[in-house]
Amino acid sequence: MPQIKSGTNNRTDVASRSAPKFKNPGFYNKATLVGSNKTIAFTGSAIAAGFICENVTNVTIELQNGGTLPGSTLTADTLYEIAPKKVVIGATGVVHVLHK
Repeated sequence: MPQIKSGTNNRTDVASRSAPKFKNPGFYNKATLVGSNKTIAFTGSAIAAGFICENVTNVTIELQNGGTLPGSTLTADTLYEIAPKKVVIGATGVVHVLHK
């Protein structure tokens, strides 16, 4: 028979039930906007998983495992499932970097 007990935060629960595990509902769960005249590196806990270029002018994407993608090789409003290490933007350009 289940026992009723009082837990943390004065919360009452049934002892035989395990707490549900929270999982983020989407594939990407955070976005970082990189606007004009900005350079942002994505390392450690802020590592990126993909990006979308809103404006590809004056954009350079440095990739996690080496290499760079100039904005002229990218198409605006397209999801790229490539992990950027650093995003460098000149006077114009907008990139949305996606995180898991």
